[in-house]
Amino acid sequence: MEQWHCIVGGQQYGPVTLEVLQAWAAEGRLTPTDYVWTEGMETWSEARSVAGLFAGPAGAPATVFVRPHRGAVVLTLGILGIVPCFICGIVAWVLGNTDLREMRAGRMDPAGEGMTRAGKICGIVGVCVAIGFVALYALWFGMIMLMAFRVRGGGGGP
Repeated sequence: MEQWHCIVGGQQYGPVTLEVLQAWAAEGRLTPTDYVWTEGMETWSEARSVAGLFAGPAGAPATVFVRPHRGAVVLTLGILGIVPCFICGIVAWVLGNTDLREMRAGRMDPAGEGMTRAGKICGIVGVCVAIGFVALYALWFGMIMLMAFRVRGGGGGP
């Protein structure tokens, strides 16, 4: 049985079997750019060159499936949240936070990070504008009620 040696992070390990190296590769302890050697090899080689050490064909990086980004959706909702519909702003804010967290964790395609961030910001602005309008409306309504109260004579009889 072949005995292998490897260099990971500047530290040499071995001798170990190919099965042990495969387990280390599956656990992420051995990367394709680490070096390995066994009897019969002239020099140390990158681990990616050893057939069967990593999943897939030798030298091919492992395929990681991530969800597609929703940057355009978040941006559209954020823009809609600024003007006609503050509820879209809330949705953009929440979706933006969720998607950015997923992108940082590597579970979502990071290509849409810019659009997602912009949509989240538009959503925040839309919610703030809506809160401002509600406050202004409440102030206006309060002033109207106060004037009506004064015109009636302070709440006495008719």
